[in-house]
Amino acid sequence: MVRKRNYPITVWFNEKEMVLLKDKLSKTYFCRSDYIRKCSLDKSITVVPGLRELIIEIKRIGSSLDEITHYIDCGTLTVVGDNFKNIEEDLKAVWDKLVVIMKKI
Repeated sequence: MVRKRNYPITVWFNEKEMVLLKDKLSKTYFCRSDYIRKCSLDKSITVVPGLRELIIEIKRIGSSLDEITHYIDCGTLTVVGDNFKNIEEDLKAVWDKLVVIMKKI
């Protein structure tokens, strides 16, 4: 496999710097290399609080919808209006969080 990047750089941190880096990194969806690369190349990094958790929620809802669709297709699940009410409430909660996050940007 051919690497896109051929120049490794070693960076040394003390314990306090490493804790700070991990804290900042945990608030993003970047891997450590991407985060350091973006910071060092003077790219603007906008950290949106709550975005990571929102993405996880959206993925969970998507997985649940996939599972429901599969059961409906197999005929093992009968859909009634109440089933969709819970899904609608979950989607509305996620949408409300997304609106709050978008206002912060």
